[in-house]
Amino acid sequence: MLNRVSENPPARIAVLWQRCVFPAGIIAVLMFALVACEPTTPIIPTQPRTLSGPTIEASPVVLPLLPTDPVDSYYGQNDPTAAALPRNNDLPPLPVGGVVQGGQVVQVTAEDGGLINGVFYQGGLVRQPGILLLAADYIAWGDFPSQLFQAGFTVLSVSLRPGEAGAADFSVLLRALSSGEADPGRLGVIGVGEGADVAFMGCAAELLCDTVVLLSPLQHDTLLANLPAFNPRAILTIASREDTLSFATAQDLASAATGDSLFQPLEGAGSGTAMLQNRPDLADFIIQWFDRQFGE
Repeated sequence: MLNRVSENPPARIAVLWQRCVFPAGIIAVLMFALVACEPTTPIIPTQPRTLSGPTIEASPVVLPLLPTDPVDSYYGQNDPTAAALPRNNDLPPLPVGGVVQGGQVVQVTAEDGGLINGVFYQGGLVRQPGILLLAADYIAWGDFPSQLFQAGFTVLSVSLRPGEAGAADFSVLLRALSSGEADPGRLGVIGVGEGADVAFMGCAAELLCDTVVLLSPLQHDTLLANLPAFNPRAILTIASREDTLSFATAQDLASAATGDSLFQPLEGAGSGTAMLQNRPDLADFIIQWFDRQFGE
Protein backbone atom coordinates (compact mmCIF):
# COMPACT_ATOMS: atom_id res chain seq x y z
CA MET A 1 0.00 0.00 0.00
CA LEU A 2 1.45 3.34 -1.00
CA ASN A 3 1.80 6.14 1.53
CA ARG A 4 -0.04 9.26 0.69
CA VAL A 5 2.03 12.17 -0.36
CA SER A 6 1.37 15.44 1.33
CA GLU A 7 -0.61 17.87 -0.65
CA ASN A 8 2.02 20.46 0.24
CA PRO A 9 3.86 21.24 -3.06
CA PRO A 10 7.29 21.59 -1.55
CA ALA A 11 6.94 18.32 0.24
CA ARG A 12 5.69 16.64 -2.96
CA ILE A 13 8.75 17.95 -4.87
CA ALA A 14 11.04 16.62 -2.19
CA VAL A 15 9.43 13.16 -2.40
CA LEU A 16 9.63 13.12 -6.17
CA TRP A 17 13.30 14.18 -5.96
CA GLN A 18 14.01 11.25 -3.66
CA ARG A 19 12.28 8.78 -6.00
CA CYS A 20 13.79 10.07 -9.23
CA VAL A 21 17.35 9.48 -10.26
CA PHE A 22 18.77 12.09 -12.62
CA PRO A 23 21.93 11.68 -14.60
CA ALA A 24 24.90 13.61 -13.28
CA GLY A 25 25.21 15.71 -16.42
CA ILE A 26 21.61 16.93 -16.13
CA ILE A 27 22.19 17.97 -12.49
CA ALA A 28 25.28 19.95 -13.48
CA VAL A 29 23.37 21.75 -16.24
CA LEU A 30 20.56 22.65 -13.86
CA MET A 31 22.98 24.03 -11.25
CA PHE A 32 24.79 26.13 -13.87
CA ALA A 33 21.47 27.54 -15.02
CA LEU A 34 20.50 28.50 -11.49
CA VAL A 35 23.79 30.32 -10.93
CA ALA A 36 23.58 32.07 -14.30
CA CYS A 37 20.14 33.35 -13.47
CA GLU A 38 21.42 35.21 -10.37
CA PRO A 39 22.17 38.88 -10.98
CA THR A 40 25.93 39.69 -11.03
CA THR A 41 27.38 42.41 -8.81
CA PRO A 42 30.07 44.51 -10.48
CA ILE A 43 33.52 44.47 -8.77
CA ILE A 44 34.62 47.91 -7.73
CA PRO A 45 38.40 48.11 -7.22
CA THR A 46 39.51 49.44 -3.82
CA GLN A 47 41.86 52.40 -3.86
CA PRO A 48 45.22 51.37 -2.31
CA ARG A 49 46.40 53.16 0.84
CA THR A 50 49.23 55.60 0.45
CA LEU A 51 51.91 56.32 3.09
CA SER A 52 52.39 59.92 4.08
CA GLY A 53 55.73 61.26 5.31
CA PRO A 54 56.43 64.00 7.89
CA THR A 55 54.97 67.32 6.98
CA ILE A 56 57.65 69.30 8.90
CA GLU A 57 60.74 70.08 6.88
CA ALA A 58 64.00 68.85 8.42
CA SER A 59 66.29 71.43 9.97
CA PRO A 60 69.02 72.40 7.49
CA VAL A 61 71.61 72.74 10.31
CA VAL A 62 72.59 69.93 12.69
CA LEU A 63 73.81 71.34 16.00
CA PRO A 64 76.75 69.42 17.54
CA LEU A 65 76.11 67.83 20.94
CA LEU A 66 79.69 68.38 22.09
CA PRO A 67 82.22 71.08 21.26
CA THR A 68 84.79 70.34 18.60
CA ASP A 69 87.32 72.74 20.13
CA PRO A 70 89.54 71.70 23.06
CA VAL A 71 87.42 70.94 26.12
CA ASP A 72 87.14 73.74 28.63
CA SER A 73 85.85 73.90 32.21
CA TYR A 74 82.27 74.60 31.13
CA TYR A 75 81.84 71.16 29.63
CA GLY A 76 83.88 69.26 32.25
CA GLN A 77 85.76 66.11 31.38
CA ASN A 78 85.04 64.42 28.06
CA ASP A 79 87.40 61.47 28.09
CA PRO A 80 86.73 57.76 27.43
CA THR A 81 88.75 56.68 30.44
CA ALA A 82 86.93 59.09 32.72
CA ALA A 83 83.54 58.15 31.28
CA ALA A 84 84.17 54.46 31.99
CA LEU A 85 84.80 55.02 35.69
CA PRO A 86 82.10 54.34 38.32
CA ARG A 87 80.04 57.21 39.67
CA ASN A 88 81.89 59.43 42.19
CA ASN A 89 85.17 57.76 41.31
CA ASP A 90 88.37 59.80 41.23
CA LEU A 91 89.04 61.22 37.78
CA PRO A 92 92.39 60.78 36.05
CA PRO A 93 94.27 63.82 34.71
CA LEU A 94 92.51 65.15 31.60
CA PRO A 95 94.70 65.95 28.55
CA VAL A 96 93.99 69.50 27.40
CA GLY A 97 96.98 70.62 25.38
CA GLY A 98 100.27 69.71 23.85
CA VAL A 99 103.44 68.11 25.17
CA VAL A 100 105.98 69.77 27.48
CA GLN A 101 109.40 68.09 27.83
CA GLY A 102 107.89 64.69 27.12
CA GLY A 103 104.84 65.17 29.36
CA GLN A 104 101.18 65.68 28.47
CA VAL A 105 99.62 68.99 29.53
CA VAL A 106 96.63 68.14 31.73
CA GLN A 107 94.04 69.52 34.08
CA VAL A 108 92.73 67.93 37.27
CA THR A 109 89.25 68.81 38.53
CA ALA A 110 89.25 69.92 42.17
CA GLU A 111 86.45 69.13 44.59
CA ASP A 112 85.10 72.68 44.29
CA GLY A 113 85.01 72.40 40.49
CA GLY A 114 88.15 74.43 39.93
CA LEU A 115 90.83 73.29 37.52
CA ILE A 116 94.42 72.50 38.50
CA ASN A 117 96.96 72.81 35.69
CA GLY A 118 99.85 70.41 35.33
CA VAL A 119 101.88 67.99 33.23
CA PHE A 120 101.48 64.20 33.31
CA TYR A 121 104.33 61.85 32.45
CA GLN A 122 103.21 58.28 31.82
CA GLY A 123 103.92 55.42 29.46
CA GLY A 124 103.87 51.67 29.12
CA LEU A 125 101.42 49.02 30.23
CA VAL A 126 103.07 48.18 33.58
CA ARG A 127 102.09 50.35 36.53
CA GLN A 128 105.11 52.25 37.83
CA PRO A 129 105.58 53.98 41.19
CA GLY A 130 103.95 57.40 41.12
CA ILE A 131 105.47 60.75 42.09
CA LEU A 132 103.40 63.91 42.72
CA LEU A 133 105.28 67.20 42.36
CA LEU A 134 103.89 70.28 44.14
CA ALA A 135 105.06 73.82 43.40
CA ALA A 136 103.53 77.25 42.88
CA ASP A 137 104.35 76.85 39.18
CA TYR A 138 105.17 73.49 37.62
CA ILE A 139 107.49 75.21 35.13
CA ALA A 140 109.91 75.90 38.03
CA TRP A 141 110.96 72.23 38.15
CA GLY A 142 112.73 72.47 34.79
CA ASP A 143 113.54 69.04 33.40
CA PHE A 144 113.41 67.32 36.81
CA PRO A 145 109.96 65.70 36.16
CA SER A 146 111.30 64.31 32.88
CA GLN A 147 114.32 62.88 34.74
CA LEU A 148 112.00 61.13 37.19
CA PHE A 149 109.98 59.72 34.30
CA GLN A 150 113.08 58.46 32.54
CA ALA A 151 114.09 56.75 35.79
CA GLY A 152 110.92 54.65 35.72
CA PHE A 153 108.29 56.69 37.56
CA THR A 154 104.86 57.96 36.58
CA VAL A 155 104.90 61.68 37.37
CA LEU A 156 102.20 64.30 37.88
CA SER A 157 103.58 67.83 38.24
CA VAL A 158 101.04 70.57 39.05
CA SER A 159 100.79 74.26 39.83
CA LEU A 160 99.19 74.50 43.25
CA ARG A 161 96.31 76.89 43.65
CA PRO A 162 97.14 79.56 46.26
CA GLY A 163 96.02 79.48 49.88
CA GLU A 164 93.58 77.01 51.36
CA ALA A 165 92.44 75.80 47.94
CA GLY A 166 95.88 74.33 47.27
CA ALA A 167 95.92 72.48 50.60
CA ALA A 168 92.44 71.12 49.94
CA ASP A 169 93.52 69.83 46.52
CA PHE A 170 96.13 67.41 47.85
CA SER A 171 93.94 64.31 48.15
CA VAL A 172 92.36 64.95 44.74
CA LEU A 173 95.78 65.21 43.13
CA LEU A 174 97.17 62.09 44.78
CA ARG A 175 94.13 60.05 43.83
CA ALA A 176 94.22 61.42 40.29
CA LEU A 177 97.79 60.15 40.05
CA SER A 178 96.82 56.72 41.37
CA SER A 179 93.79 56.49 39.05
CA GLY A 180 96.08 56.79 36.03
CA GLU A 181 99.00 54.47 35.33
CA ALA A 182 100.72 54.92 38.68
CA ASP A 183 100.81 52.05 41.16
CA PRO A 184 98.51 53.11 44.05
CA GLY A 185 100.60 50.99 46.42
CA ARG A 186 103.78 52.99 45.68
CA LEU A 187 103.16 56.73 45.79
CA GLY A 188 105.56 59.49 46.79
CA VAL A 189 105.26 63.28 46.97
CA ILE A 190 107.85 66.01 46.42
CA GLY A 191 107.09 69.57 47.50
CA VAL A 192 109.05 72.80 47.32
CA GLY A 193 108.54 75.90 49.50
CA GLU A 194 104.83 76.25 50.20
CA GLY A 195 104.37 73.11 48.15
CA ALA A 196 106.61 71.28 50.65
CA ASP A 197 104.31 72.32 53.48
CA VAL A 198 101.23 71.16 51.52
CA ALA A 199 102.99 67.91 50.68
CA PHE A 200 103.82 67.08 54.30
CA MET A 201 100.45 68.14 55.72
CA GLY A 202 98.68 66.21 52.99
CA CYS A 203 100.75 63.07 53.51
CA ALA A 204 100.11 63.25 57.27
CA ALA A 205 96.38 63.04 56.57
CA GLU A 206 96.46 60.75 53.51
CA LEU A 207 97.57 57.14 53.94
CA LEU A 208 98.02 56.69 50.18
CA CYS A 209 101.25 58.68 50.55
CA ASP A 210 104.15 56.30 51.26
CA THR A 211 107.04 58.75 51.39
CA VAL A 212 107.65 62.48 51.09
CA VAL A 213 110.57 64.65 49.97
CA LEU A 214 110.63 68.27 51.19
CA LEU A 215 112.72 70.97 49.52
CA SER A 216 112.97 74.15 51.63
CA PRO A 217 109.94 73.55 53.92
CA LEU A 218 108.67 76.68 55.68
CA GLN A 219 106.21 76.24 58.56
CA HIS A 220 108.40 74.82 61.33
CA ASP A 221 105.94 74.54 64.22
CA THR A 222 102.94 73.48 62.12
CA LEU A 223 104.83 70.70 60.38
CA LEU A 224 106.33 69.36 63.60
CA ALA A 225 102.88 69.33 65.20
CA ASN A 226 101.62 67.06 62.42
CA LEU A 227 104.63 64.73 62.45
CA PRO A 228 102.96 62.12 64.75
CA ALA A 229 100.21 61.63 62.14
CA PHE A 230 102.85 61.06 59.45
CA ASN A 231 105.08 58.66 61.40
CA PRO A 232 106.42 56.02 60.83
CA ARG A 233 106.63 56.67 57.08
CA ALA A 234 109.83 57.70 55.31
CA ILE A 235 110.86 61.34 54.93
CA LEU A 236 113.71 63.10 53.12
CA THR A 237 114.28 66.81 53.83
CA ILE A 238 116.65 69.07 51.87
CA ALA A 239 117.68 72.67 52.56
CA SER A 240 120.59 74.99 51.99
CA ARG A 241 122.37 76.35 55.05
CA GLU A 242 121.93 80.02 54.10
CA ASP A 243 118.14 79.50 53.99
CA THR A 244 118.04 79.56 57.79
CA LEU A 245 114.30 79.05 58.36
CA SER A 246 114.01 76.13 55.95
CA PHE A 247 117.27 74.65 57.18
CA ALA A 248 116.03 74.46 60.77
CA THR A 249 112.64 73.10 59.73
CA ALA A 250 114.13 70.41 57.52
CA GLN A 251 116.67 69.36 60.15
CA ASP A 252 114.16 69.15 63.02
CA LEU A 253 111.58 67.18 60.98
CA ALA A 254 114.10 64.54 60.00
CA SER A 255 115.45 64.31 63.55
CA ALA A 256 112.01 63.84 65.13
CA ALA A 257 110.69 61.32 62.56
CA THR A 258 110.37 57.73 63.76
CA GLY A 259 110.56 56.05 60.35
CA ASP A 260 113.26 56.04 57.69
CA SER A 261 114.42 59.66 57.66
CA LEU A 262 117.25 61.66 56.15
CA PHE A 263 118.22 65.32 56.25
CA GLN A 264 120.43 66.47 53.35
CA PRO A 265 122.09 69.86 54.03
CA LEU A 266 123.55 71.86 51.15
CA GLU A 267 126.00 74.76 51.03
CA GLY A 268 125.40 77.80 48.82
CA ALA A 269 122.72 76.03 46.73
CA GLY A 270 119.99 78.63 47.17
CA SER A 271 116.45 77.55 48.01
CA GLY A 272 113.54 75.75 46.43
CA THR A 273 113.90 74.42 42.89
CA ALA A 274 117.03 76.52 42.42
CA MET A 275 118.87 73.82 44.39
CA LEU A 276 118.19 71.36 41.52
CA GLN A 277 119.92 73.69 39.06
CA ASN A 278 122.79 74.63 41.39
CA ARG A 279 123.40 71.02 42.41
CA PRO A 280 122.83 68.81 39.32
CA ASP A 281 123.60 65.70 41.40
CA LEU A 282 120.59 66.39 43.61
CA ALA A 283 118.14 64.90 41.08
CA ASP A 284 119.96 61.56 41.09
CA PHE A 285 120.11 61.65 44.89
CA ILE A 286 116.30 62.01 45.11
CA ILE A 287 115.76 59.24 42.54
CA GLN A 288 117.95 56.93 44.64
CA TRP A 289 115.82 57.75 47.66
CA PHE A 290 112.66 56.65 45.88
CA ASP A 291 114.34 53.54 44.51
CA ARG A 292 115.20 52.58 48.09
CA GLN A 293 111.68 53.21 49.34
CA PHE A 294 109.93 51.37 46.50
CA GLY A 295 112.35 48.47 46.38
CA GLU A 296 113.75 49.13 42.92
